[in-house]
Amino acid sequence: MGTYGGYRPGAGRKKGSVLDINHRTSRIVLSCTESEASQIKELAKQNNKSVTKYIIDIILHRS
Repeated sequence: MGTYGGYRPGAGRKKGSVLDINHRTSRIVLSCTESEASQIKELAKQNNKSVTKYIIDIILHRS
């Protein structure tokens, strides 16, 4: 078995593979009340977006 990949044959990232430049690797933690969290989740759902995508769009792409 080679030194790359996981335990199963063919598992894991292949040697020389490159991450997509849009791959999210950073994390920001946000504290809010249960009510605020529910409101954010509902607004994201109404806009057919994940909570992450909704918050990023609202903060970075305001118009």
